[in-house]
Amino acid sequence: MPATSRAAALPFAWARRARERFLRRTPSDGPAVTLAHARIYILPSRRGLAVIGTLATMLVASLNYGLALGLVVTFLLTGLVSAALLHTFRNLAGLTLRPGSAGEGFAGGRIAFTLGLDPGGRDRVAIELAVRESPARVVDIAFDAVPAITLEVDAPRRGRILLGRVTVASTYPLGLWRGWSYVHFPLEGVAYPSPEAGAPGLPPGTLAADDAGATGPGDAELAGLRDYQRGDPMQRVAWKAVARAGSWYTKEFEGAGRGGPVLLDYATLPAALDLEERLARLTAWVLACERGGRRYALSLPGLRLQAGSGREHRRDVLRALALFAPPALSGSPDRRAPR
Repeated sequence: MPATSRAAALPFAWARRARERFLRRTPSDGPAVTLAHARIYILPSRRGLAVIGTLATMLVASLNYGLALGLVVTFLLTGLVSAALLHTFRNLAGLTLRPGSAGEGFAGGRIAFTLGLDPGGRDRVAIELAVRESPARVVDIAFDAVPAITLEVDAPRRGRILLGRVTVASTYPLGLWRGWSYVHFPLEGVAYPSPEAGAPGLPPGTLAADDAGATGPGDAELAGLRDYQRGDPMQRVAWKAVARAGSWYTKEFEGAGRGGPVLLDYATLPAALDLEERLARLTAWVLACERGGRRYALSLPGLRLQAGSGREHRRDVLRALALFAPPALSGSPDRRAPR
């Protein structure tokens, strides 16, 4: 880059660094952040502005009318406001925050994140922690405690959910001043796809039968009929009941044909379902397998997880569904199982 171009870019680079320093828009904070002078900002609150305006009026009136007692009261209250400013700053200074864990949940819910707080050997009163538009959480911290504080973030969609910038604030002791600081840790949770409501029954047969291409219920027994739902296999439609009643019904089976491992295969879902609807159905089937104690495998384009069950297997499968992107969208022909 020519020297003239570098010289022209310097003011803009300085402005970007200053904006990042003040606003903390990127997750650049390390494993621990201790709030010091350079990170704490203080301004009068609404109550503080009202008090300062009142003191200014009192000062002008006392000078105008030569009221010595009015000047004494004005300066006394001014000292009180100044002392409150110092206490607000001291309530935040020296407080150390550390990133904790990032939770997981379903889209449409909330993801929990934990932060560790170290008071630095001093009692902390009415410390406010807020993230995004969520209501602030107010905590008191004893001088010898190191609590873990949980903050919740909305998860409007599946995928990775970032904690984002956390605002640490205080108006202690009198509410005349508001001191605050920003911390931004690289914490990210995972939102699983929201399970489909009223999803159809699990795919028929064992994993071995599915791998062999079997599509019928095998030696399973007919358990009953239910209303047809979009995506149900045509071979499970109760055609006789449809002809008699004029409504669509689907057969449900139980027995040996439903007792083995189940293959949850993305490719075998109806083409009428879009990406998110397919993932929602697979998620519902994962939860159904867990409730029924069934072992299950997952097959996605470019990814296959072996049959299993239990908490860890459920987490691996749901994470794979949450982070899945078709190869055409992700730009990669293959995706490994997320851990």
